[in-house]
Amino acid sequence: MKTINKYIIAIAAMLMMVSCYDGIDPITEVDPGSDLEDPTAQIVSPNGDVLIPFTDTELNLDIEVLVEDDIEINNVTVILDGNTIQTFDSFLDYRIFMEAFQYENLQLGSHTIVVEATDTSGKTATDSLTFSLDNTYLPTIEGEIFYMPFFEGLYTELISESDPTVVGSPSIVSGGYSGSAYEGATDSYLTFPLDDLFEANTFSATFWYKVNSAPDRAGILVVGNDVPENRNQGFRLFREGSDAEQTIKANIGVGDGESWNDGGAIDATAGDWVHVALTVSATESKIYLNGVLQNTTELSSSIDWTGCTDLTIGSGGETFSYWGHESDSSLIDELKLFNTALSQADIDAMQPEDEDE
Repeated sequence: MKTINKYIIAIAAMLMMVSCYDGIDPITEVDPGSDLEDPTAQIVSPNGDVLIPFTDTELNLDIEVLVEDDIEINNVTVILDGNTIQTFDSFLDYRIFMEAFQYENLQLGSHTIVVEATDTSGKTATDSLTFSLDNTYLPTIEGEIFYMPFFEGLYTELISESDPTVVGSPSIVSGGYSGSAYEGATDSYLTFPLDDLFEANTFSATFWYKVNSAPDRAGILVVGNDVPENRNQGFRLFREGSDAEQTIKANIGVGDGESWNDGGAIDATAGDWVHVALTVSATESKIYLNGVLQNTTELSSSIDWTGCTDLTIGSGGETFSYWGHESDSSLIDELKLFNTALSQADIDAMQPEDEDE
């Protein structure tokens, strides 16, 4: 009886196996044919020069490669600046291989990346790319000609990559609007030669400002000629007021006269960063605080740059120190100059996004 049961179980198992494989074609090996074609190799990324923020000096570089072969890939090697950084010899799809990985802490400078591929018949393919990793600053708005971020103790202007003349003992301190900031001191300021900064009859100046009301008046940005107390050339952006309130004002020289813009007031007790913008067109000057237009003044004619040789930052300097507009002890950050009169939209774009939106 036991023997009969065994036969019955065996027959049932065979029937089940036949049922499971019913309708499935048997696996038939297909001849891949002759290996006639060379493999192909491609560097997908990077695909050109790489620009990083000017505050960075290295990058974790994303690298992506693509290799294809008509029959079978044998191995893939990735080389950076003459050193092998990745090797692959096992492939899920032996005809198409795409892989992305990261190389850490790549330094500024010129670099060459190479991908080499070999198929199982020994044929090879290579792709290479020479690229630059650069942190050169690029202007963010059309017409930007000058940018001082006061980054990590540096007074360097990034577009010209030049440094100012430092007079007295100003400093760069932490706690700026964006990182660090310029802090003025008594009888202290910076000067830049104008060179080609201002040639047209339009310009703008923008910066973040944390006012210190002592002294009660000071020059902030000044361009004048070498004749004392002559305000018919260049411009003077300055402040004056009380311990409680300081007003940002401007004076524009128009050749045969001058134009005064009475600007707008800052609460000197709040300790807040305020975005200041002065724009000058051929016909008018405007002062904005935190993106809001404070005052517009018409010009009888366009600004006159005759005899103007230097830009003074943080003081009235040699041309506007009278009336007490001397050194400014306030904080200045993200100083930018433009050879155009910025629009309201341009200035709006410089304001921080509302976190409640």
